[in-house]
Amino acid sequence: MKMRFVDLHCDTVVCEVMRDEEHKNLRSNPSGMLDLDRMKAAGSLLQCFALYVPPVSRIASTTGEADEWDFFNDAADCYDRQLAANQDIIRPVGKYADIEKNLREGIMSSMMTIENGAPLDGRIERLDEMFKRGVRLITLTHNQENSLGYPNLSAPDKGLKPFGIEAVKRMNELGIIVDTAHLSDAGFWDVVKYSSKPFTASHSNARALCSVMRNLTDDMIRALADKGGIAGLNFASDFLVKNTSHTYCADIARHARYMADKGGVDMVALGSDFDGIDSVLEFKGCEGLYMVEEALNRCFTADEVDKITHLNALRLIKETVG
Repeated sequence: MKMRFVDLHCDTVVCEVMRDEEHKNLRSNPSGMLDLDRMKAAGSLLQCFALYVPPVSRIASTTGEADEWDFFNDAADCYDRQLAANQDIIRPVGKYADIEKNLREGIMSSMMTIENGAPLDGRIERLDEMFKRGVRLITLTHNQENSLGYPNLSAPDKGLKPFGIEAVKRMNELGIIVDTAHLSDAGFWDVVKYSSKPFTASHSNARALCSVMRNLTDDMIRALADKGGIAGLNFASDFLVKNTSHTYCADIARHARYMADKGGVDMVALGSDFDGIDSVLEFKGCEGLYMVEEALNRCFTADEVDKITHLNALRLIKETVG
């Protein structure tokens, strides 16, 4: 099986395994959308495992962590345990050369990412600590305001805060990919202005085809492409077609074609949001990625499909992480 799928975002570690690590693990989790055995069988090359950090009010009421920083560290510990237990099929990566090495050995790669920059809490030195732990991508906000900026669901016209601008610049220096998924529209444009490196909207589609604020406008698609960045196609049904709970491969391909027409095929990638969405997937989970690929094959050439499934994401990692 050719290893060919790079997925920029899934929530499996926190939303599936960490919540019940006594009974669940990354190797085999048939109740979820993704696990390592199914990834291997499907031809996964690299999976970005997002450590989703919930609001502090939810942390205080449902877990033993004191705040977002403690939650991040506990989630990272869970990630490390799961990766250590499965080194025979997947290994963590910190730079592009690690991915190449794993590929030569037939081993899948895993990248630690964070969804919600709240753990930074205005402390720039924490970016360095996150980098040392293995973090290589940070989704700046989730659905709440934090020290970096504002979410697009409630404050689309508010941009990055001064600390957010500082953090973007430090992320560029360290080699941590800036992710604007969930960020306000104004914040997106601040990233365009202040980021010296390409960035990503890791799990966002085209707003013109489905008018939800989490999706990208045509101008955003073009600006992201002009910066050398990429957008990961989100498999959530309500980000593809309004008022539906079912996700179909044809709709994913339709968004891919539209975004490629607006910004070029080099800016389109995969950002499934597996285990962070509750849609009914035509292709069940990661085991059905070949069905998404088949739908893309009906809209693109074989070389273009390779760009969408893995080459664009690998280029971004090489140019930003190093």
